[in-house]
Amino acid sequence: MKRTGAWIAPALSVAGGALLVEAIWHGTGWTLLGAAGGLMLGLALRAGGSRGGLGGRRDDAADAESVNFPLTLDLLRRAHDGRAGWAIGLADGPVEAIGSLTGEEQGAEPRRRGAAFVQLASVDGRVHVAHEVEGTYVAIGDFPYGAALLLNGREADQETISGAVGDLRRFVESMRLAELHGPPGGGPGQLVARQLALGVAGAQTVEGIARAGAELAQQLAERGAAVVLRSGRERGGETVQVIAVSTAADKRLAGRWLEADAPASRAIQTGLPIVTEGADDVFGPGMPERRRHERAGTAYPLMDGRNVVGALVLLGADAPGGDRIASLVTELGPRLAAAKAVQDAEQRAVVDPLTGLRNRGEFQRVLESYRAQKQPPPATLVYVDLDHFKRLNDTLGHAAGDSALKHIARVLEAAVRDGDLVARIGGEEFAVWLPRAQAGEGWEVAERVRDSVASATWHWSGTPYPLTTSCGVATYPEPIGDLLNLPAAADAALYRAKQAGRNRVEKATLGQ
Repeated sequence: MKRTGAWIAPALSVAGGALLVEAIWHGTGWTLLGAAGGLMLGLALRAGGSRGGLGGRRDDAADAESVNFPLTLDLLRRAHDGRAGWAIGLADGPVEAIGSLTGEEQGAEPRRRGAAFVQLASVDGRVHVAHEVEGTYVAIGDFPYGAALLLNGREADQETISGAVGDLRRFVESMRLAELHGPPGGGPGQLVARQLALGVAGAQTVEGIARAGAELAQQLAERGAAVVLRSGRERGGETVQVIAVSTAADKRLAGRWLEADAPASRAIQTGLPIVTEGADDVFGPGMPERRRHERAGTAYPLMDGRNVVGALVLLGADAPGGDRIASLVTELGPRLAAAKAVQDAEQRAVVDPLTGLRNRGEFQRVLESYRAQKQPPPATLVYVDLDHFKRLNDTLGHAAGDSALKHIARVLEAAVRDGDLVARIGGEEFAVWLPRAQAGEGWEVAERVRDSVASATWHWSGTPYPLTTSCGVATYPEPIGDLLNLPAAADAALYRAKQAGRNRVEKATLGQ
């Protein structure tokens, strides 16, 4: 077969080199950009050719590894009139291209911030743009690789930013492909790391990385696999959940919570592999009924340093060993931990840590987004307040008060529709946002909330205690004609419910 790609990559690299000479001679940014593009595309094609996609062979990989990434990064910096550039993830260590950061500036804040941006981008795989005094930072990543530029000008225009993002993305892809298809070496651990990097690709979520790990485990062990993780959320004492399953595993396992005494849970608790046989289900009791050989399995703890973040579960009666499985376990733990750290940080920004509901900031953001529509459809806001909360706290203690708030949060979640928002906006005060709900629907939800709380007895230290709530309901556009006034109107209605004896619902009236 004719090697179609064999001449394309060298030609592009040669063209890139010729353009580089032209650029240096004439000093033109567009020619520099063409040079960088030619070099990177040539690299990508060579690396891709080693997979057979363009008819190339493994000997092209030596050319891919020989690409000078520091030179290419500096070429990109100059092509975009950048002040500095950064790249991380290469086996040889981080790369920095410093242009106009001269003198004392070389050891100052811009270099530190650039390194921080490229680290963040490498973890979450997103585009990061920050307009700062020293210029505009642009970063993109694909774990563990990342690249960033500091562009001239605090307010770089969108066209400039988009061009930089596109070239940085190709640069990151070139780094990944070069190391993935470089000459063999480093043993099975390095090979597994490359395979996992390719499988993860642009995955930004914990679920995406876990799925890539499960699929690679299935490929290496030739059996079904799953990834279970610790969860910071309490659910009836269960804190371990099946996050992803491979194609050969039972799809019904995905999303299941495991009991504390499940073998996979014990592997996480002890940090030691657990092997089950026969009818002993590796995921513990309460799982879907499966054939005997699909219940047995081995749970390998996934570590991030000394911390156990989850477990890789391989299904089957015998425990497959080997360096490749061990390498996958070693590689997968830190990747999942990094992605979970980003996810947890995002959750903290929008979630109330006590109840797990949305917080006040997120509630206000949703309302502002609704108001931003040209013609907002009808909507209802319900304010809910736990009656006599101070007395409860003073009598039973703050731990009991926290437990009561969590109880109310679960009742509220069960009382609303899909698409509604429940938020904790104060100490014992909650908001229920009902988009597209008319006044009658809003009243029904508020009454359902009030009745559900009064009917669902809350227990503390084994003793039942009655709880009640008061609710204020305000609806746009009738009777509240301005969405800006909706929170104040709901608050006024809630106050009237309190004054009228509590455990009741009051509607906002015209003029509020």
